[in-house]
Amino acid sequence: MAENPTSLSPTRGDVYLVFGLAVASVIFAVLYVTTGYWPFQAPLWVLCLASVAVTVPLIWRRRYPSQVAWIQTAIFVTAQFGGAMEPGVTQIILFMGVYSIGAWQSNRRAALVSRTLLCTAIFIYLVASVLFQSNGLSDMTVLQVTASFGVSLLTNIAYFGGAWLFGNRAWNQRLLLDELLSANAEVRCQEQQLTRQALDLERVRIARELHDGIAHHITGVGIHAAAARRSLEKNPDKARESLKTIESSTRETVDELRALVYTLRDTDDASTGEHNTKGNPGLGDIPELVDASRRSGQQVDVVTIGEPRPLTPITEMSIYRVIQESLTNCRRYAGLHAEVDVRLRYGTSNLEVEISDTRSPGGLHEESHPDSEPPAKQPGLGLGIIGMRERMSAMGGSLEAGPKSRGGWLVRAQIPYLRNVAESASDPESEPDPAATPTTPETATGTDMDTDDLPTASSITDSTAKA
Repeated sequence: MAENPTSLSPTRGDVYLVFGLAVASVIFAVLYVTTGYWPFQAPLWVLCLASVAVTVPLIWRRRYPSQVAWIQTAIFVTAQFGGAMEPGVTQIILFMGVYSIGAWQSNRRAALVSRTLLCTAIFIYLVASVLFQSNGLSDMTVLQVTASFGVSLLTNIAYFGGAWLFGNRAWNQRLLLDELLSANAEVRCQEQQLTRQALDLERVRIARELHDGIAHHITGVGIHAAAARRSLEKNPDKARESLKTIESSTRETVDELRALVYTLRDTDDASTGEHNTKGNPGLGDIPELVDASRRSGQQVDVVTIGEPRPLTPITEMSIYRVIQESLTNCRRYAGLHAEVDVRLRYGTSNLEVEISDTRSPGGLHEESHPDSEPPAKQPGLGLGIIGMRERMSAMGGSLEAGPKSRGGWLVRAQIPYLRNVAESASDPESEPDPAATPTTPETATGTDMDTDDLPTASSITDSTAKA
């Protein structure tokens, strides 16, 4: 575990600990001398000085644990040989030194070697103590001397063994705490990253909604404004019709902006839910979208092939946005009087949507008055096809866009059904009676699109020159 130099610096708690142990050792020395309980061979001031000297190194026990323990042991043994060390609190002080080796020594091999040598030195000290005290033990039997040595040995084994075990336990706890802190930092980093990704995705979604919805209406407003300006003096009725269309488009734009704003607000009001529901278009809104294009002068034919299946709201909105964006591009590039075909094919496993126009490779199909100026071509941002493809990819579908071999542009989108819808479509028993299904003038059971109009694999491009 790599140590932070700041974490190894002496702390205020270390200073308090050293001060408290030093004061306690001095008090014990005074009490021992006063009561005569322990035979000292040095004066009281030497005992107090030894108590302070063996305690002060603990301030650096985090950065230099092995050195501190060895210095304490040397001072303790030297003072005891000279009869100048009180035997009470200094035992705790020495315990803290040995404990610090296991708790703070980053080199674990060095910690093992250091404690092993330290315990060996203490054992030698005990044997030497017995030998130096042999004169005082002459009146004791061999058994008594052996028992006395055994008590001292077992006491020191329990003493230093406890310091060893508790030091290792503190080290393991620090490792665990370090892993938990690292994991917590990683979780926070991932949380921030996910938050940034969610914000980026939300910005992309809002940009896509603004592009698909608002740009569609603004494009129509620009085209009708130009038509109204050109026909204001010579054809007031046509100018009036264009202004009505502009009014309708601007109201729809305001409604979609309001719905988008309500979507961004974090509120549980019932009115908000109504606005959100209103702001999510579906297949039922396609006729209104087609009528708006027809009012612009485009000839739009809508054909539904196959039996309609139930779709999710997000699927319907994605299909609506593809058709909306395609009609906007047709209006912008193919001209106001272009012929546009919209086909919805309900297959057994997916829904296919095709939007094609009859533009010429050379330019716009705009029939303008000889005295009027032609409408200016409005360049796009190159995000329309990208946005449509992103929508289809998010739903597990695909989108192709490119020029047709005989002129014009084709957009083909495929989006799969939900699993239960696909299963019901493949179940022959679930098919409704064709005779019982009402048909509309715009519903067909086959396709009349010429296969030569479909783009080949080489002509399908990922062009982003369109909006």
